[in-house]
Amino acid sequence: MTKHDFRVIISGGGVAGLTLASCLEQAGVDYVLLERRGELAPQLGASIVIFPNGARILEQLGCYQGLKDYAQPTKWSYNHDSKGRPIGPPTNANALATARFGYSVACGERQRLLKVLADNIKDKSKCLVNKEVAAIEQTSDSVTVKCADGSAYSGDLLIGADGVFSRTREQMWALAEPEFPDLVASDKRALKAEYNVFYGIADGVTQLVRGDMDTCFHPGRYAMTLTSIDDNRVYYCVEERLPKSYGLGEIPRYSAEDTEAFMRRNGDIRVRPDLTIGDLWRKTIFSKMAVAEEGKFKLWTYGRIACVGDSVHKTTLNLGAGGNAAIESAAAMANNIVHLLHMLHGKKPTANQVREIMVRYHESRRVRADAVCDSSWQLTRLNNMHGPFDKFFVRFLLPHAGEFIVDQVGDMMIGATKLDYLPLPKRSLTGTKPFNPTQGDGQKESKIMRALWGLPMLGLAVVAFNLMFAEDPLPAAKAILDTGKIVWATGSVPIQYTFYRIGWLDELLAALNMFFTPSVYDYDALSRSQVFSFLTDAGVVIMVWYLESVRRANHLTILQLPMMFALVAQLFGAGVICPLYCFLHYILSPIENFSGTDNRLTKMKYTLAILPAVILGHYIPAYGMFLWPDLADRQKWIFVWQLYPVYVSLALQLLTRSGLFPDTMDEDKVHAPNRDLPVIRTYVGSTVALSAAVWLYTWYTNGLGTWTVFIPTSIPSVIGGITGFTSQFLRWDQVFTFGGQFVWLLYLFGDIKTAGMADDVSWFKMVLSGAVSLVALGPGATLGLGWLWREGILATRRHKDALTLESVKRLGFTVMDD
Repeated sequence: MTKHDFRVIISGGGVAGLTLASCLEQAGVDYVLLERRGELAPQLGASIVIFPNGARILEQLGCYQGLKDYAQPTKWSYNHDSKGRPIGPPTNANALATARFGYSVACGERQRLLKVLADNIKDKSKCLVNKEVAAIEQTSDSVTVKCADGSAYSGDLLIGADGVFSRTREQMWALAEPEFPDLVASDKRALKAEYNVFYGIADGVTQLVRGDMDTCFHPGRYAMTLTSIDDNRVYYCVEERLPKSYGLGEIPRYSAEDTEAFMRRNGDIRVRPDLTIGDLWRKTIFSKMAVAEEGKFKLWTYGRIACVGDSVHKTTLNLGAGGNAAIESAAAMANNIVHLLHMLHGKKPTANQVREIMVRYHESRRVRADAVCDSSWQLTRLNNMHGPFDKFFVRFLLPHAGEFIVDQVGDMMIGATKLDYLPLPKRSLTGTKPFNPTQGDGQKESKIMRALWGLPMLGLAVVAFNLMFAEDPLPAAKAILDTGKIVWATGSVPIQYTFYRIGWLDELLAALNMFFTPSVYDYDALSRSQVFSFLTDAGVVIMVWYLESVRRANHLTILQLPMMFALVAQLFGAGVICPLYCFLHYILSPIENFSGTDNRLTKMKYTLAILPAVILGHYIPAYGMFLWPDLADRQKWIFVWQLYPVYVSLALQLLTRSGLFPDTMDEDKVHAPNRDLPVIRTYVGSTVALSAAVWLYTWYTNGLGTWTVFIPTSIPSVIGGITGFTSQFLRWDQVFTFGGQFVWLLYLFGDIKTAGMADDVSWFKMVLSGAVSLVALGPGATLGLGWLWREGILATRRHKDALTLESVKRLGFTVMDD
């Protein structure tokens, strides 16, 4: 096939159209671009954000250096309330995005990006201006575009890249309506507008720091500013909720008078306490006002016609995703065209083959484009505090949200389209959150499916509760309390009824304390060995729970509340609550949460304090229960240990606020995402060694009878007396506690295996290693070692589909030289 045997007509010379033109030119595919305006890079007044997903494609096309020259990377991001006061600490969001993907997030004038794209096209004769589409005709062999100036252009494909009010889409609807009337009718209702937006460029503003981005939250209003690094200009936008939702055909257009009225209504919005939007307006050198349209269309193609960019997936401005989504769609279309022509080896494609590539194009982009639209619209409503949840989030959760928005943007970028036929830029393969076509928006693992898969863990919790609490054990404990003494064959001690001087609490804890007296006072020797080992092993569980609570991947989840789980476990038994915790953890921690190495990272300030806190709050009271020389005072230690979750959490807070441990999170997440790993290995390894030592000591003192120490022989409720009940209850409690933890580890190992991160270790080897460790070192040590092994995998290995320097050759891609 010669160069001119296949021709693509591109309608529209915006971001999507110019990107597609470059994609086709570099693939050697003939095209003509028709732009209705009189120039390819008009001044439209709007800014545009280029995220790593767009930057990677632009670098493949050779535009990246031009992009770097024009765009303004952000440094620090701030959130503000309606009075300009900060909401939470600032974030170095751009530094994190750069570390994750290899590209900084850059913002600049849309006109300058259009110029970069237009200048990148070598054969300018193929880009025609003043060519407004008037009509479209298609046959089984070709498609023809008739322009308003009387000219006509024929080709094999027509790609509409002409924006949200696409003339190409309108003509495609007219052609498709007889065959798909319901689909066309649905799409005509898809576009809506609930917000208007003002774009401005201000000069000479001194109150803002260069490179800073400020976001301002107000009920029904929103403002964002970005201060240029090189010329101190401020690019800003203001959004306002409209009185009603407008559909296609009724969306308003604004005049200069409308803009003045808008500023009178919204000039009071404070960017900072000493700076309002009105102040920026008085120094504005360029502005534009429009509506913020939203639209997800179902009909992207018909026959030889397809649409890309805003014409089929229109985002709002808040996420800054629209331009990048348009670049991706252009790349996806080019991929499918090039793939078809390569497969045909010079032959002319048939009408059916053309339709097939159109369908493949749509399918390759539909899920991601829809997800990006949804994320964009959700963020718009959050920024404007649209509903009750949005208001609640901004006021109570946003101050603690950290990189919530950055993570949302990261999910939008990671699964991005690339140009399959051009080499991958080296910088795109070196980030801590590699691009991965099987992850991100639209491809997230279903939480419902994970809950269904995890039902065995929930089932263990239900079985444990029903087996261990078939009868209320408290009456037996209270019967002993009534005697005033704890009596055994060789001695007795008075019962301590109060400790905290809080009536209901002392009454509850005194009753619970009775269940530990057979082991504490050694009138049940087997129970003493079992409980001593159990509480030592529990230290590993506590360490794991608290480390998981300060992990970045578990931010803003219930897993941040280990004290709550541990307190409930003190009431209902760890055997009931541990499987429940594991069930929830499995649902909330899919492997996709660890696509970025920094998501595995824990907060070093807290991580360094966890072991001292666990020693102070758990180990010392637990061993005091068994080893304190004054027998009567051992009950005081039981009172303390019963509330160990409170003491561990209190010690953790005091230690982290003492200044002993530095907060290095801002540096770690960008430059050292594995800095915590040696500390974790040392701390958890210490508790593992202690648990193994106690396990081996138990074997040494009980010989082959050790198994009788740990294996329950009957149901607690059928045993008479508190000694027999306690003996069986605590054995079952240990069985269900670690049974749930081991099932949980198997599920987590399954995630790693599915992701191809542990292909060198078979299931047989993992299970055999665990069984040997369980016999030789005990359940606590086995749990700790298994958890540490997974931690090392998360820190050092990547998903099988991640695009890294190590994987690209295996996956069949070439790498572009820097």
